[in-house]
Amino acid sequence: MGLDYRVRCCPDGLVTDRRRRIRVLDCTIRDGGICNDWHFDEDLVSRTAAALDEAGVDYMEIGYRSRDGAFSREKNGAWRFCDEATLRRVLPERRRMKVAVMLDVGKADPEDIPARGESVIDVVRIATYAHQLDEALRLKDRAQSQGYETFMNVMAVSTLDPHEVDACLKRLAVSGVDNVALVDSFGALFPYHVRYLVRKYMNYLGEGIKVGVHLHNNQQQAFANSIAAIDEGVDFVDATVHGMGRGAGNCPLELLLFYLDNPRYDVRPILELVDEYATMRDELRWGYHLPYAITGFFNVHPRAGIERMSRPERYECRDMYEKLSHRLDQEAKEAI
Repeated sequence: MGLDYRVRCCPDGLVTDRRRRIRVLDCTIRDGGICNDWHFDEDLVSRTAAALDEAGVDYMEIGYRSRDGAFSREKNGAWRFCDEATLRRVLPERRRMKVAVMLDVGKADPEDIPARGESVIDVVRIATYAHQLDEALRLKDRAQSQGYETFMNVMAVSTLDPHEVDACLKRLAVSGVDNVALVDSFGALFPYHVRYLVRKYMNYLGEGIKVGVHLHNNQQQAFANSIAAIDEGVDFVDATVHGMGRGAGNCPLELLLFYLDNPRYDVRPILELVDEYATMRDELRWGYHLPYAITGFFNVHPRAGIERMSRPERYECRDMYEKLSHRLDQEAKEAI
């Protein structure tokens, strides 16, 4: 056995070839848009799309499709709506990479999904909570009938009881959906949670449905959790340039490509973008910060962390921790 070509103190072959079969989905503009209300200028989105395609990234989730009137076009930028004309202006005419949009259950209708031949979109990904699964499956059926590849994200899985997770997976297993992502919406999971849940997802969904992960970085675990998921055999992993995403952000795309170390991918086009996203990070303040870690630890929505991060004064993290701890203690007592 030879030596690892990077880390010479170790033998080559310590990592299996599972990472070579991973497909990468970049959701910088879609998830990162939560930080700036999707106000990315077209030039940056165009250069990001070109860089992702050149880097060999498999999917670019470029934004949302939303029904007319669901969101203000004055407040929200173009990537909250992803009109066809806008997409055609920014996407490379010839590309290997597939393009996805996300539909939020309750904010999009089946009629909002055009025929595949009329769109530059390849994939429709549906974001749903467990109690909305009926409507999510109606959107999925419409998207498939229109010719799209379909992905499903059941959000906030860390808040569900095990029987609720099982019930969702049983329904998805017979739904005909192409891909299902394990979504750590609150950044609450650690690698041992991810390993358990990935095994559960794969066991329920079987070989006919791909399994992926969408992981948030509240507790500095998004990259570690991605590695754990890859070790367990998932098929695709979400990531974003420089980790951009709501609150603490997501698994950084550049780190994921370093880890995959796959000749299919070339990280260099992504590295050319990082300076611009790093500048935005200084202004928008995504990424690890203690208020987000506290919400992740207590498995609650990061809105409390976002509010603390917006304060010009001190975060007062001890106070935040005590309040969340007290609230959860009260909820536990009421549940007895």
